Amino acid sequence: MTAPSLLPIHYRGPMAADMHEALARLMRRWRRQGIALLAPATRAEVQQVFERLGAVATPDVIALYTTFGGMAEMDEDFARIWSLEDIASEKPSDDGVLFADYLISSWEYRLVASAGPCSAVRSATLRVHGGLTLEAFLISLEAEKDFLERFF
Repeated sequence: MTAPSLLPIHYRGPMAADMHEALARLMRRWRRQGIALLAPATRAEVQQVFERLGAVATPDVIALYTTFGGMAEMDEDFARIWSLEDIASEKPSDDGVLFADYLISSWEYRLVASAGPCSAVRSATLRVHGGLTLEAFLISLEAEKDFLERFF
């Protein structure tokens, strides 16, 4: 298996302030909804899972999973960020690493390492778009209730 192609994506930093703020707001919203947020992973755990899948855990992915470990269930908007355990249970793919879904996997989203310190998020269902940065994905998920319905 070859590593996913690196996408040229502009990115401001491994855990830019906007991404950190959007994730903090998402986590507050999920807690208000009673969603069980999983404990953060270590950097080594994140890297190990991604390496096993033939992928690179970019700094933004490491920042995400060392901030919180994913969700045990979908939220009221039917979105879910997967746990490392869920990610590790998937088969390796040249198309990236599955890490999130919407509407009980009606749409699934993959992380694909880019040439910089970030990953792109692509739809696993519709392979028609180059993707957003993980930062942009989280900011949009936090800001727009119907974002996943319109994404791709």
